[in-house]
Amino acid sequence: MKVKFALLALLVIVLGAPGPANAQMKEDSFHLSLLGGLILPNNQSRLDNGPVGLVGLGYNFTRNWGLEIMGTFGPNVDNDGRAHLYGTRRWRGDEGDADVSMGRISAVYHFDTDSNFVPYASLGVGGQWVKRQAYADYNSAAAAAAVGFKYFFNETVALRVEASDTYGFKKRHFDTVPNESGRLNAPVIAAGLTFQFGGAPACVDPDNDGVCDPYDKCPGTPAGYKVDANGCPITVTINLLINFDFDKAVVKPEYYSEVQKVADFLNSHPLSTTVVEGHTDSRGSDVYNERLSQRRADAVRKALLDRFNIDPGRIQAIGYGESRPIADNATADGRAENRRVVGVISGQDIDK
Repeated sequence: MKVKFALLALLVIVLGAPGPANAQMKEDSFHLSLLGGLILPNNQSRLDNGPVGLVGLGYNFTRNWGLEIMGTFGPNVDNDGRAHLYGTRRWRGDEGDADVSMGRISAVYHFDTDSNFVPYASLGVGGQWVKRQAYADYNSAAAAAAVGFKYFFNETVALRVEASDTYGFKKRHFDTVPNESGRLNAPVIAAGLTFQFGGAPACVDPDNDGVCDPYDKCPGTPAGYKVDANGCPITVTINLLINFDFDKAVVKPEYYSEVQKVADFLNSHPLSTTVVEGHTDSRGSDVYNERLSQRRADAVRKALLDRFNIDPGRIQAIGYGESRPIADNATADGRAENRRVVGVISGQDIDK
């Protein structure tokens, strides 16, 4: 039976094919599922395979996590075709059908909410209720598990395919074989439709960086750039330990090795670009400091172009003057830290 369920689970996975990226799962949404399928009871239940219907009601707390109540009902599931003895009555092979009902409440995890094709898995508890002709009724608490996928045609309707298993905790004794007992193990494979109601609006992502606008702290990211969880381009900051003469903006030869740090990184990441930032301390006027920092950033950019042959289109130089301190300008050490040149690199091929 374990092998049978594993094969069913594999079938569910193989049947699915990824859909176009368009986030369809919504947080704070309700789901109604109507499915039809086939129940595959274990031999000890004395029942044959038969059709079942499933009705599920779920709620998604987030786009990934949800809770679902699922009911399964199979009326007149056939006897397995063999004659059986129960008490003093012998039942023929064409007798002994049963109504099989199962219910479960499960935690559901959806694996890929940024796609129309959304695989999921669930785990929960429930019950089994079997009203039988040939034997006494079987009622038991049960464990339940399922795997499947939803394919959203739009924000409201999705195809749902699922393989599930419900395993009864209670054993039942039979007279056919002395002292025989067993549990109802009832895998089900099913397909149908899921309807989604309410919830947060679907993901709006005009810059196509995979982060929805309400959560995107950097809207308008250039196409293809790798971004972090906030939708901002992933960057690498390289601090250049370059000292300039007073009121000068010339990169001395002994500092070319610092400039080479940026050149080497750009060469190893050919789709990246850099902004060379110039910064000063707070001494002097704002206008003076901004101009000085711009001249020094321009000097580093020129060294990258002239000595390391970097494409001019990949380098921008900006002087920020004293507007972005990283230390306290009230101390000599703090002012020294603020007098700096930084290479900030971003691009399509920058890894997280």
